[in-house]
Amino acid sequence: MTEAVENCVVPAWLMGLSYQQQSVILLALRGPDGVRKEHPAKQIHTAYRATVLRAAFRGRFLRWGEAADGFMSLELIAHPSDWSAAIKTFFKHVDELPHHYVSHLAHAAEIIGYRHPDERFRLAWGLFYRAWCDDKHVNPESHDQMNLRLNDWGTAQLRLRQLGFDFFEDTK
Repeated sequence: MTEAVENCVVPAWLMGLSYQQQSVILLALRGPDGVRKEHPAKQIHTAYRATVLRAAFRGRFLRWGEAADGFMSLELIAHPSDWSAAIKTFFKHVDELPHHYVSHLAHAAEIIGYRHPDERFRLAWGLFYRAWCDDKHVNPESHDQMNLRLNDWGTAQLRLRQLGFDFFEDTK
């Protein structure tokens, strides 16, 4: 279920997530209001959009490492040292950003870090999520903890299993 769904701007793998997880990913698409155009957050957000949206001007999802434009591009994320530097710069300037924006982006990065079908995306966004946790002085959630928190109040696991998705393993 990793192929594109025709005539849909989001990738098919999102359909296998709980509604709450899908919502977090979609809500994080909006960039921070009132922030200068050249803010370091823009580089991160450009990669975020390219991670979860079909590039309308290309009619397809961007390929890993593909440069595009100022709205979405996967060029930066494909270079680990550049990506790591961009994350460090983002958090150096995090106090200039609305807390709500940063929280949405970090939680979306967490979901992608655990659930994206491509390991390269999981590693890159997992790094961003762990950097946010470090910045906030909190421990990262485990995959199971995240799934329990964002499981549509207990209905997602049953609904997704009925559809044939393995939502998460019970840890009993």
